[in-house]
Amino acid sequence: MKKIVSLIAFCILFNFNYQAQLFGRKTISIADCSGSVNITESGVYTLQFIGNNGYDLKSFEKYTKDSVSRNLIWSYFDPGGLGSILMTVKQSKQSIYCFETSLENPCNDILTGKATLIKLKEINDSISKWDFNVLEKKMYVFIFSAPSKSTEKLTFDFSYIAKDIDGVEIRDEKRVDLREKSNSKYTYIRIRNARTKKPISGNLTISGSKDVDGYYITSDLFLTLAKGNKSFIKTDVRGYFSKDLEYKFNPGKIDTITIDLEPLTIGATAQFEEIEFYRGTSTIMKGSEKKLKRLVDFMALNATVSIEIQGHVNDKSKINKPSSIRLSKKRAKRVRKYLIYNGIYPSRMTFEGYGNTKPIFPNPKQAYEEQANRRVEIVIK
Repeated sequence: MKKIVSLIAFCILFNFNYQAQLFGRKTISIADCSGSVNITESGVYTLQFIGNNGYDLKSFEKYTKDSVSRNLIWSYFDPGGLGSILMTVKQSKQSIYCFETSLENPCNDILTGKATLIKLKEINDSISKWDFNVLEKKMYVFIFSAPSKSTEKLTFDFSYIAKDIDGVEIRDEKRVDLREKSNSKYTYIRIRNARTKKPISGNLTISGSKDVDGYYITSDLFLTLAKGNKSFIKTDVRGYFSKDLEYKFNPGKIDTITIDLEPLTIGATAQFEEIEFYRGTSTIMKGSEKKLKRLVDFMALNATVSIEIQGHVNDKSKINKPSSIRLSKKRAKRVRKYLIYNGIYPSRMTFEGYGNTKPIFPNPKQAYEEQANRRVEIVIK
Protein backbone atom coordinates (compact mmCIF):
# COMPACT_ATOMS: atom_id res chain seq x y z
CA MET A 1 0.00 0.00 0.00
CA LYS A 2 1.49 3.26 -1.09
CA LYS A 3 1.43 5.92 1.58
CA ILE A 4 2.07 9.58 1.72
CA VAL A 5 2.81 10.79 5.20
CA SER A 6 2.18 14.38 6.18
CA LEU A 7 2.44 15.36 9.83
CA ILE A 8 0.31 18.43 10.40
CA ALA A 9 -2.15 18.96 13.24
CA PHE A 10 -4.06 21.99 14.41
CA CYS A 11 -5.35 22.12 18.00
CA ILE A 12 -6.13 18.41 18.11
CA LEU A 13 -6.96 16.41 21.24
CA PHE A 14 -6.48 12.66 21.26
CA ASN A 15 -8.20 11.88 24.57
CA PHE A 16 -11.05 14.37 24.85
CA ASN A 17 -13.20 12.56 27.40
CA TYR A 18 -10.40 12.10 29.95
CA GLN A 19 -9.25 15.69 29.94
CA ALA A 20 -12.74 17.20 29.79
CA GLN A 21 -13.84 15.09 32.75
CA LEU A 22 -10.67 16.03 34.63
CA PHE A 23 -11.55 19.71 34.55
CA GLY A 24 -15.33 19.35 34.55
CA ARG A 25 -15.75 21.46 31.45
CA LYS A 26 -16.78 20.90 27.85
CA THR A 27 -14.81 23.65 26.14
CA ILE A 28 -11.13 22.90 25.78
CA SER A 29 -8.17 24.63 24.15
CA ILE A 30 -4.70 23.48 23.21
CA ALA A 31 -3.43 26.50 25.16
CA ASP A 32 -4.81 25.03 28.41
CA CYS A 33 -3.81 21.91 30.31
CA SER A 34 -7.36 20.62 29.80
CA GLY A 35 -6.73 20.56 26.05
CA SER A 36 -3.37 18.81 26.15
CA VAL A 37 -2.35 16.92 23.03
CA ASN A 38 -1.64 13.26 23.79
CA ILE A 39 1.74 12.17 22.42
CA THR A 40 1.15 8.45 21.84
CA GLU A 41 4.11 7.33 19.72
CA SER A 42 7.57 8.39 18.65
CA GLY A 43 7.14 10.64 15.64
CA VAL A 44 7.14 14.14 14.19
CA TYR A 45 4.38 16.46 15.39
CA THR A 46 3.44 19.82 13.90
CA LEU A 47 1.09 22.01 15.92
CA GLN A 48 0.05 25.64 15.69
CA PHE A 49 -0.14 28.31 18.37
CA ILE A 50 -3.60 29.89 18.53
CA GLY A 51 -2.40 33.46 19.11
CA ASN A 52 -3.43 34.09 22.72
CA ASN A 53 -2.55 37.46 24.17
CA GLY A 54 -1.34 38.34 27.66
CA TYR A 55 0.34 36.29 30.38
CA ASP A 56 -0.48 33.12 32.34
CA LEU A 57 -0.31 34.26 35.95
CA LYS A 58 -1.38 31.04 37.71
CA SER A 59 -0.10 27.84 36.04
CA PHE A 60 3.60 28.48 36.66
CA GLU A 61 3.69 30.75 39.70
CA LYS A 62 4.97 27.89 41.91
CA TYR A 63 7.98 27.30 39.62
CA THR A 64 9.19 30.57 38.14
CA LYS A 65 9.05 34.30 38.89
CA ASP A 66 9.24 35.16 35.19
CA SER A 67 6.13 36.09 33.21
CA VAL A 68 4.91 33.32 30.90
CA SER A 69 2.94 34.06 27.77
CA ARG A 70 -0.64 32.70 27.58
CA ASN A 71 0.12 31.67 24.00
CA LEU A 72 0.88 28.05 24.88
CA ILE A 73 0.71 24.54 23.51
CA TRP A 74 0.20 21.82 26.13
CA SER A 75 0.98 18.14 25.49
CA TYR A 76 1.55 15.04 27.59
CA PHE A 77 3.12 11.59 27.40
CA ASP A 78 2.56 8.49 29.53
CA PRO A 79 5.63 6.24 29.09
CA GLY A 80 4.08 3.28 30.89
CA GLY A 81 7.49 2.30 32.26
CA LEU A 82 11.16 3.22 32.50
CA GLY A 83 12.93 4.77 29.54
CA SER A 84 14.36 7.92 28.00
CA ILE A 85 12.97 10.75 25.86
CA LEU A 86 14.78 12.62 23.12
CA MET A 87 13.09 15.71 21.72
CA THR A 88 14.24 17.89 18.84
CA VAL A 89 12.38 21.20 18.43
CA LYS A 90 12.54 23.12 15.17
CA GLN A 91 11.46 26.61 16.09
CA SER A 92 12.92 29.75 17.61
CA LYS A 93 11.86 32.30 20.23
CA GLN A 94 10.16 29.77 22.47
CA SER A 95 10.44 28.26 25.92
CA ILE A 96 9.80 24.63 26.85
CA TYR A 97 8.63 23.50 30.26
CA CYS A 98 8.57 19.81 31.18
CA PHE A 99 6.83 18.60 34.34
CA GLU A 100 6.83 15.18 35.97
CA THR A 101 3.40 14.55 37.53
CA SER A 102 1.18 11.80 38.85
CA LEU A 103 -0.89 9.75 36.42
CA GLU A 104 -4.14 10.59 38.18
CA ASN A 105 -4.14 14.41 38.29
CA PRO A 106 -1.39 15.97 36.14
CA CYS A 107 -3.06 19.34 35.63
CA ASN A 108 -3.91 19.81 39.28
CA ASP A 109 -0.38 18.74 40.28
CA ILE A 110 1.10 21.55 38.18
CA LEU A 111 -1.40 24.14 39.38
CA THR A 112 -0.87 23.34 43.09
CA GLY A 113 2.93 23.02 42.92
CA LYS A 114 3.00 19.23 43.47
CA ALA A 115 4.62 18.54 40.08
CA THR A 116 8.38 18.41 39.53
CA LEU A 117 9.80 20.84 36.98
CA ILE A 118 12.50 18.73 35.35
CA LYS A 119 13.22 20.92 32.35
CA LEU A 120 13.02 24.61 31.54
CA LYS A 121 14.69 25.35 28.23
CA GLU A 122 14.92 28.54 26.23
CA ILE A 123 15.16 28.04 22.45
CA ASN A 124 17.17 30.71 20.71
CA ASP A 125 18.35 28.69 17.74
CA SER A 126 16.28 27.19 14.92
CA ILE A 127 16.91 23.63 16.19
CA SER A 128 17.26 22.54 19.80
CA LYS A 129 17.79 19.00 21.18
CA TRP A 130 17.34 17.73 24.72
CA ASP A 131 16.95 14.35 26.43
CA PHE A 132 16.23 12.92 29.88
CA ASN A 133 15.22 9.70 31.64
CA VAL A 134 11.65 8.96 32.71
CA LEU A 135 10.11 6.85 35.46
CA GLU A 136 7.22 4.39 35.51
CA LYS A 137 3.87 5.44 36.98
CA LYS A 138 4.57 9.06 36.07
CA MET A 139 3.10 11.47 33.49
CA TYR A 140 5.26 13.94 31.57
CA VAL A 141 3.67 17.25 30.57
CA PHE A 142 5.33 19.49 27.97
CA ILE A 143 4.36 23.16 27.59
CA PHE A 144 5.63 25.23 24.67
CA SER A 145 5.44 29.02 25.00
CA ALA A 146 5.47 31.50 22.09
CA PRO A 147 5.25 35.31 22.04
CA SER A 148 1.77 36.81 22.45
CA LYS A 149 -0.48 36.80 19.39
CA SER A 150 1.89 34.54 17.42
CA THR A 151 0.21 31.87 15.27
CA GLU A 152 3.44 30.27 14.12
CA LYS A 153 3.80 26.52 13.74
CA LEU A 154 5.72 24.37 16.17
CA THR A 155 7.43 21.20 14.90
CA PHE A 156 9.08 18.70 17.20
CA ASP A 157 10.52 15.22 16.73
CA PHE A 158 9.66 13.07 19.73
CA SER A 159 11.45 9.79 20.44
CA TYR A 160 10.86 7.42 23.38
CA ILE A 161 13.07 4.42 24.15
CA ALA A 162 11.74 1.90 26.68
CA LYS A 163 14.37 0.46 29.03
CA ASP A 164 14.57 -2.19 31.74
CA ILE A 165 15.67 -1.63 35.33
CA ASP A 166 19.33 -1.94 34.26
CA GLY A 167 18.95 0.75 31.61
CA VAL A 168 19.03 -1.70 28.69
CA GLU A 169 16.71 -0.90 25.77
CA ILE A 170 13.62 -3.12 25.55
CA ARG A 171 13.12 -4.18 21.94
CA ASP A 172 9.72 -5.16 20.56
CA GLU A 173 11.13 -8.25 18.91
CA LYS A 174 9.70 -11.72 18.28
CA ARG A 175 11.61 -14.12 16.01
CA VAL A 176 9.82 -17.05 14.41
CA ASP A 177 12.19 -19.45 12.65
CA LEU A 178 10.53 -22.09 10.44
CA ARG A 179 13.53 -22.86 8.23
CA GLU A 180 14.37 -26.42 7.21
CA LYS A 181 17.85 -27.29 8.39
CA SER A 182 18.51 -29.30 5.22
CA ASN A 183 17.98 -26.24 2.98
CA SER A 184 20.42 -23.32 2.96
CA LYS A 185 17.99 -21.06 1.03
CA TYR A 186 15.24 -19.21 2.90
CA THR A 187 12.98 -16.15 2.91
CA TYR A 188 13.37 -13.59 5.71
CA ILE A 189 10.44 -11.22 6.39
CA ARG A 190 11.06 -8.43 8.87
CA ILE A 191 8.68 -5.76 10.22
CA ARG A 192 10.23 -2.42 11.12
CA ASN A 193 9.26 1.03 12.37
CA ALA A 194 9.68 3.23 9.28
CA ARG A 195 11.22 6.05 11.30
CA THR A 196 13.49 4.27 13.80
CA LYS A 197 14.15 1.12 11.72
CA LYS A 198 13.70 -0.91 14.92
CA PRO A 199 11.79 -4.24 15.04
CA ILE A 200 8.08 -4.21 15.89
CA SER A 201 5.97 -7.30 16.56
CA GLY A 202 2.65 -7.56 14.79
CA ASN A 203 0.16 -9.68 12.93
CA LEU A 204 1.42 -10.95 9.58
CA THR A 205 -0.81 -12.94 7.22
CA ILE A 206 0.43 -14.74 4.11
CA SER A 207 -1.90 -16.09 1.42
CA GLY A 208 -1.31 -17.52 -2.06
CA SER A 209 1.63 -19.76 -1.24
CA LYS A 210 0.24 -23.01 0.15
CA ASP A 211 3.33 -24.27 1.97
CA VAL A 212 3.66 -21.12 4.14
CA ASP A 213 0.13 -19.66 4.10
CA GLY A 214 -0.95 -18.70 7.59
CA TYR A 215 -1.18 -16.17 10.38
CA TYR A 216 1.98 -15.24 12.30
CA ILE A 217 2.69 -13.01 15.30
CA THR A 218 6.25 -11.88 14.72
CA SER A 219 8.77 -9.14 14.01
CA ASP A 220 11.22 -11.44 12.19
CA LEU A 221 9.96 -14.46 10.25
CA PHE A 222 12.19 -17.07 8.57
CA LEU A 223 10.61 -19.47 6.05
CA THR A 224 11.69 -22.22 3.68
CA LEU A 225 9.53 -22.30 0.56
CA ALA A 226 8.95 -25.11 -1.92
CA LYS A 227 7.67 -22.95 -4.79
CA GLY A 228 8.05 -19.38 -5.97
CA ASN A 229 4.38 -18.41 -5.90
CA LYS A 230 3.06 -14.88 -6.00
CA SER A 231 1.66 -14.21 -2.55
CA PHE A 232 -0.21 -11.53 -0.66
CA ILE A 233 1.27 -10.32 2.64
CA LYS A 234 -0.86 -8.33 5.10
CA THR A 235 0.71 -6.64 8.10
CA ASP A 236 -1.21 -5.15 11.04
CA VAL A 237 0.34 -3.65 14.16
CA ARG A 238 -1.57 -1.61 16.71
CA GLY A 239 -0.35 1.98 16.65
CA TYR A 240 0.81 1.81 13.02
CA PHE A 241 -0.70 2.13 9.58
CA SER A 242 -1.46 -1.29 8.10
CA LYS A 243 0.43 -2.33 4.99
CA ASP A 244 -0.34 -4.83 2.21
CA LEU A 245 2.26 -6.23 -0.16
CA GLU A 246 2.04 -8.45 -3.21
CA TYR A 247 5.28 -10.38 -3.59
CA LYS A 248 6.62 -13.29 -5.63
CA PHE A 249 8.73 -15.50 -3.40
CA ASN A 250 12.00 -16.87 -4.77
CA PRO A 251 12.92 -20.18 -3.06
CA GLY A 252 16.18 -20.39 -5.01
CA LYS A 253 18.01 -17.77 -2.96
CA ILE A 254 18.23 -16.10 0.43
CA ASP A 255 15.52 -13.46 0.08
CA THR A 256 14.87 -10.58 2.49
CA ILE A 257 11.61 -8.61 2.61
CA THR A 258 11.48 -5.51 4.81
CA ILE A 259 8.03 -4.15 5.72
CA ASP A 260 8.32 -0.58 6.99
CA LEU A 261 5.28 0.65 8.93
CA GLU A 262 4.53 4.30 9.69
CA PRO A 263 3.56 5.01 13.33
CA LEU A 264 0.23 6.70 13.99
CA THR A 265 1.02 10.23 15.06
CA ILE A 266 -1.30 13.21 15.22
CA GLY A 267 -1.91 14.50 11.73
CA ALA A 268 -0.37 11.48 9.98
CA THR A 269 -1.95 10.90 6.57
CA ALA A 270 -2.42 7.61 4.73
CA GLN A 271 -3.46 7.40 1.10
CA PHE A 272 -5.69 4.49 0.14
CA GLU A 273 -4.98 4.61 -3.56
CA GLU A 274 -6.90 1.41 -4.36
CA ILE A 275 -10.17 2.90 -3.12
CA GLU A 276 -11.17 4.08 -6.57
CA PHE A 277 -14.23 5.83 -7.97
CA TYR A 278 -15.88 5.85 -11.35
CA ARG A 279 -15.03 9.01 -13.22
CA GLY A 280 -17.22 11.98 -12.29
CA THR A 281 -19.15 10.04 -9.60
CA SER A 282 -18.97 9.09 -5.94
CA THR A 283 -19.64 5.44 -6.82
CA ILE A 284 -16.88 3.17 -5.54
CA MET A 285 -15.44 0.79 -8.13
CA LYS A 286 -16.09 -2.91 -7.52
CA GLY A 287 -12.41 -3.76 -7.18
CA SER A 288 -12.08 -1.49 -4.12
CA GLU A 289 -13.94 -3.82 -1.76
CA LYS A 290 -10.80 -5.49 -0.39
CA LYS A 291 -9.09 -2.18 0.33
CA LEU A 292 -12.18 -0.83 2.11
CA LYS A 293 -12.28 -3.98 4.22
CA ARG A 294 -8.65 -3.39 5.18
CA LEU A 295 -9.59 0.12 6.31
CA VAL A 296 -12.29 -1.45 8.51
CA ASP A 297 -9.66 -3.81 9.95
CA PHE A 298 -7.36 -0.88 10.67
CA MET A 299 -10.07 1.07 12.50
CA ALA A 300 -11.08 -2.00 14.53
CA LEU A 301 -7.47 -2.73 15.55
CA ASN A 302 -6.84 0.89 16.59
CA ALA A 303 -10.06 1.39 18.52
CA THR A 304 -9.03 4.70 20.15
CA VAL A 305 -8.12 6.40 16.85
CA SER A 306 -10.34 9.03 15.25
CA ILE A 307 -9.90 10.06 11.63
CA GLU A 308 -10.88 12.63 9.06
CA ILE A 309 -11.73 11.10 5.68
CA GLN A 310 -10.58 13.41 2.89
CA GLY A 311 -11.95 13.22 -0.65
CA HIS A 312 -10.11 14.41 -3.78
CA VAL A 313 -10.93 14.63 -7.48
CA ASN A 314 -9.00 14.72 -10.75
CA ASP A 315 -9.69 18.03 -12.47
CA LYS A 316 -7.15 19.56 -14.80
CA SER A 317 -8.67 22.99 -14.22
CA LYS A 318 -6.59 25.22 -11.96
CA ILE A 319 -9.82 26.52 -10.45
CA ASN A 320 -11.29 24.58 -7.57
CA LYS A 321 -14.88 24.61 -8.80
CA PRO A 322 -17.83 24.14 -6.42
CA SER A 323 -18.79 20.99 -8.36
CA SER A 324 -15.33 19.49 -7.65
CA ILE A 325 -15.62 20.28 -3.95
CA ARG A 326 -19.09 18.70 -3.79
CA LEU A 327 -17.93 15.55 -5.59
CA SER A 328 -14.85 15.11 -3.40
CA LYS A 329 -16.99 15.53 -0.29
CA LYS A 330 -19.48 12.95 -1.56
CA ARG A 331 -16.62 10.49 -2.05
CA ALA A 332 -15.37 10.97 1.50
CA LYS A 333 -18.92 10.63 2.82
CA ARG A 334 -19.42 7.42 0.83
CA VAL A 335 -16.35 5.85 2.47
CA ARG A 336 -17.54 6.93 5.92
CA LYS A 337 -20.94 5.37 5.22
CA TYR A 338 -19.25 2.08 4.32
CA LEU A 339 -17.24 2.10 7.56
CA ILE A 340 -20.35 2.80 9.64
CA TYR A 341 -22.20 -0.01 7.88
CA ASN A 342 -19.33 -2.33 8.85
CA GLY A 343 -19.42 -1.49 12.54
CA ILE A 344 -17.15 1.54 12.98
CA TYR A 345 -18.68 4.06 15.38
CA PRO A 346 -19.73 7.29 13.56
CA SER A 347 -18.26 9.68 16.14
CA ARG A 348 -14.76 8.43 15.29
CA MET A 349 -14.98 9.78 11.75
CA THR A 350 -15.46 13.15 10.09
CA PHE A 351 -15.26 13.82 6.35
CA GLU A 352 -14.21 16.67 4.11
CA GLY A 353 -13.86 17.36 0.39
CA TYR A 354 -10.83 19.18 -1.01
CA GLY A 355 -11.77 19.21 -4.68
CA ASN A 356 -8.67 19.44 -6.87
CA THR A 357 -6.55 21.47 -4.45
CA LYS A 358 -4.16 18.61 -3.53
CA PRO A 359 -3.45 16.54 -6.64
CA ILE A 360 -0.69 13.95 -6.54
CA PHE A 361 -0.06 14.66 -10.22
CA PRO A 362 -0.74 18.37 -10.96
CA ASN A 363 -0.55 17.73 -14.72
CA PRO A 364 -1.68 14.11 -15.22
CA LYS A 365 -0.83 12.59 -18.59
CA GLN A 366 -1.54 8.91 -17.99
CA ALA A 367 -4.74 7.17 -16.88
CA TYR A 368 -3.10 5.89 -13.69
CA GLU A 369 -2.10 9.45 -12.77
CA GLU A 370 -5.68 10.62 -13.15
CA GLN A 371 -6.90 7.71 -11.03
CA ALA A 372 -4.31 8.53 -8.36
CA ASN A 373 -5.73 12.07 -8.09
CA ARG A 374 -9.24 10.61 -7.80
CA ARG A 375 -8.69 9.28 -4.31
CA VAL A 376 -9.49 9.19 -0.59
CA GLU A 377 -7.04 9.78 2.25
CA ILE A 378 -7.41 9.51 6.01
CA VAL A 379 -5.82 11.81 8.60
CA ILE A 380 -5.27 10.76 12.21
CA LYS A 381 -6.97 13.18 14.60
